[in-house]
Amino acid sequence: MAIHDATESTSSVVSELKKSSDGTNLIKEYKDIFSKEKSSGSDLKTDKIADEAAALSLLKVFIEEKKKSIADEEKKKKWDFPSSPHAHFGKTLDDTYMAFLCWARVKEDKSSVNVSKALRRLESYADWLHDTGTDLTEPALTSESVKKALEAWVFDTTLDSQGRLVWWCDMGRINIKQVKADFTPEDHLRAFVWYIHALMYNDSAQKNGMVFVQNINKIGMVQCFTLMPAKIATKLDRLTIGVLPIKMQCMYMFESPTWINVFMKVIGVFMSKKMKSRMIILKDWNEIDKIGGLEAIPKGFGKVNGTMDGSIIEKKYFAEEI
Repeated sequence: MAIHDATESTSSVVSELKKSSDGTNLIKEYKDIFSKEKSSGSDLKTDKIADEAAALSLLKVFIEEKKKSIADEEKKKKWDFPSSPHAHFGKTLDDTYMAFLCWARVKEDKSSVNVSKALRRLESYADWLHDTGTDLTEPALTSESVKKALEAWVFDTTLDSQGRLVWWCDMGRINIKQVKADFTPEDHLRAFVWYIHALMYNDSAQKNGMVFVQNINKIGMVQCFTLMPAKIATKLDRLTIGVLPIKMQCMYMFESPTWINVFMKVIGVFMSKKMKSRMIILKDWNEIDKIGGLEAIPKGFGKVNGTMDGSIIEKKYFAEEI
């Protein structure tokens, strides 16, 4: 099948996905991801609401209740978050809890927090970390341990005109041969998990939300899934879409190939209306102005003349090398 053929059908794309995804059932995986995103991200009538001053204490009470309800000591350990990298960011577990509480602020009253909602998302996080085994702890998930892998992905972070943190990923700037030859899938998993936590702990992201902008650069399906195995890609999507307390307000995609457009329509049936509205495929580079204007675009991104020099995350965590 010609990956860039504009006449690709849904059935041909799904068939090719099965061949390229190394046994991972992508449709099933994304159905589950979006289902859990809905359940952990929704407000329920029985949810407990608290003001900001009392929210942390109440969340800790809920966590202790959860721990007491688990008879298996091994399963109970997930609530100790042994794989959490918070300490390597100079953070405490309380800081992590606060990130989830910040995410669960009541829309109509920012001084109030839906603590039950925060707990549901926090439990998803505990489960996700528990399932990683020792991938994030042996060796420890430090900035130094992921630095070279992150350099290969050439991420950027800036602030837009609304004070939102913008995460930029340009597939056209990635050295694909280096990514494949120099690093294992586990290296990429660790690098992405570290970077996403850096985003999670960012004050602007917590206060104003985030935007993700990607130049997909018309990447082919086979090339995509050999760059990042489907099993790892879906694991990371599960983390970013329905687990971490990140207010992802918009996801913009440029240079999207036909197979991704078709795949988005297929998995779109599992998305909430809110999620669908946040995923935006832009066909014209002139539409970049929707993302805070050129003052928020890093130099070298895509086919525009960005002016921002230096990434927020890199400046904060890799200042000695810059």
